[in-house]
Amino acid sequence: MSEQFRERRPEDVPERRNYTPPGRVRRIVHDHPWKAVLLILAVLLSAGAFAASAAWAVNERFTRRVTEMAYLNDTRALEFVRKREAELVQTEAEKERELAAKEEELAPRNRPYIVVSLAERRMLYLRGDDTLYKAAVAVGSGKTVVIEGRTKRFVTPRGRMSITHKELDPIWVPPNWHYVEIARKNGLGLVDMSNASPNALRGFAAGQTPIRGGKVIIPPWGSPQRAIKGVLGAAKLEMYDGYYFHGTDKPSSIGTAASHGCIRMHRADILWMYRNVALGTPVYIY
Repeated sequence: MSEQFRERRPEDVPERRNYTPPGRVRRIVHDHPWKAVLLILAVLLSAGAFAASAAWAVNERFTRRVTEMAYLNDTRALEFVRKREAELVQTEAEKERELAAKEEELAPRNRPYIVVSLAERRMLYLRGDDTLYKAAVAVGSGKTVVIEGRTKRFVTPRGRMSITHKELDPIWVPPNWHYVEIARKNGLGLVDMSNASPNALRGFAAGQTPIRGGKVIIPPWGSPQRAIKGVLGAAKLEMYDGYYFHGTDKPSSIGTAASHGCIRMHRADILWMYRNVALGTPVYIY
């Protein structure tokens, strides 16, 4: 046998296997291809599962953090709303107390008060929900008069007043406009002596409008001529600024707008008021 065909012994065959990690991997893939594929798939699936679980964990942490932030914000918002609501409730309660006090002041429940309706020309004497007395009245006419460039309008004032003085058989001390009205109504001239001595018109009758030489004389303040009886009727109940409840020498005017601002009443009604209405009684005119 020739040297060429002589059987080679194992020790004569050089070792060609690659035992490095890449070589081993290639050999495994070559010897076991399906197992290698399955292994690779398993690794990929594991990696995907890990990535998914990591993403889920991150998302859960993010969701939890957002929830915590929203909860904290909602809690603060709810606390703000609760405090605000408590403040509003307290404010409303204070307003209710103020309104109750105002209502008590405007319409006392424990003592009588007077209400006058200018539209209905009626007086009511009330206590709580009870009407103790009612009567027809005359109120301001609304007419005007111009004196020295100033316009005087005869209206009954609206608002809250009170009874400050009472008097039987009152004497009326007319303002200057009374004499201006008389002069204009009768086409007469006018002489103003209101600032003269009270005795300056000694020759004229007391309680009468002095007229001389076609002129009405405005009598001095405090003079007998300026004190007129009967015009205010049997009694008067004074309020303020010269406004009264009073009787009248013109009973036919009751129920109309006819006065110079005072509130006129029939004789029986004003006498009842004089006897039964106390000083300090509130008066509400509307």
